[in-house]
Amino acid sequence: MGATFEGNGHGDEASRDTGRGQFSDLFDNVEDLIKRVAEIDSPDIQKIRAKARVALMAAKSAAQDSATHAARRARRAAETTDGYLREYPWYALGLGTLIGFGVGVLVARSRD
Repeated sequence: MGATFEGNGHGDEASRDTGRGQFSDLFDNVEDLIKRVAEIDSPDIQKIRAKARVALMAAKSAAQDSATHAARRARRAAETTDGYLREYPWYALGLGTLIGFGVGVLVARSRD
């Protein structure tokens, strides 16, 4: 009974993987572009390439920091909810019953 809420891992994980995949594709494409431009000897191109590499590293770092922060906040919210439900189980049961009754009333009204 000491386990905390970890989430079901279905819907949130799929959307998180899609977001990661899009960022990963973007970063890979930019890295590929930087490599292709490396063959050009123009000093202006080399400056732009260096700036793009710095911007890419900063963007990767920011994306990782954002993901870590969001995961930390979600975990904290889940732990708080878990603690509340363990401390007040009857309130949670009552609230669930009330919400279920409300949804039932709305569904019954929409069928009329």
